[in-house]
Amino acid sequence: MNFQRVTDLFAPDGHPIPGFLLWPDSPRGGALVLPGYGATKEHVLGLAAVINEKGWAALAIDVCGHGENLAAIGPGMCDEVEAGLRYLRRFGGVAALGFSLGGRLALMSSADYMVAISPAVVTEISPQGKWMFENFPSPAVREPYSGYVIELLDALGPVSSHSRPCLLLYAERDIPAILDGAAGLKAGLPGAELRYVTRDLRPDVKHEHGLIRYLPRWFNHGELKFNAEVLETVPSWLADQWK
Repeated sequence: MNFQRVTDLFAPDGHPIPGFLLWPDSPRGGALVLPGYGATKEHVLGLAAVINEKGWAALAIDVCGHGENLAAIGPGMCDEVEAGLRYLRRFGGVAALGFSLGGRLALMSSADYMVAISPAVVTEISPQGKWMFENFPSPAVREPYSGYVIELLDALGPVSSHSRPCLLLYAERDIPAILDGAAGLKAGLPGAELRYVTRDLRPDVKHEHGLIRYLPRWFNHGELKFNAEVLETVPSWLADQWK
């Protein structure tokens, strides 16, 4: 495995996009790995590593407002995703993989293949989700105010319909609003396959308080980036598509 910090990747406006690149000696293609809202490239190095082990060059980046990316947070992260994909084209075909917000960005990209892990596509954010965003902001994101992600999702616009191969991967006990959006998302993506992770998930709890009942789903969603079944499923699906 070869590993280096990327210092020559730039957004269209010229600001640098921090990243880590892992690549084998003879890559079969490239994969852009995108963290979720409030997460950084360091959070997705596990997925990047298993992708690299299976033969792809894997590039994990910080999108604007996150980690070491000092650009202001906003929908310009879509341009950063495209810059990352262009950077990886030197290795051949490219895939975009992402968690939550990163999954939504992957689906909105020009990648040849896409993996969206619990993508942040919902019909409506629940009161519990809104409360969590407003009261438990991540220290890894620089946002103008707590809960800005709700405005950001609107600013990004919808996921456009296309027929390129996609894997939509959710936790069986994921955030309810995200699960509710799965069927409609798949209907607009004719090339999409829908799967559910069933292993290593927190159980639901019975409690009179709705927020307490919501918490295991919130944790299941956030912990997918470290889930063993996800780390097995994603490179296997990519290998099948590349054939």
